[in-house]
Amino acid sequence: MRHLLLLSAVILPALTACTPSHCEVDGVQHRVGETYTCADGCNTCECGLNGVSSTLMDCYSDTGGGDDTDDTSTSAK
Repeated sequence: MRHLLLLSAVILPALTACTPSHCEVDGVQHRVGETYTCADGCNTCECGLNGVSSTLMDCYSDTGGGDDTDDTSTSAK
């Protein structure tokens, strides 16, 4: 019984010391479990125990004033 107490007194603190409490991205620290907007401006990132994960959406920029031509269209000759 005494060995079990000694073992748990040594191992439990060591296990909790290895658990990350934050992720650092571009010099900014985020807490584990925190979600935030990724650097691309449209995906959502989450700081987790295994690092940062994110959604994988395509990010489109709508400039509002461009040429609407479609390069895949064909014209009759």
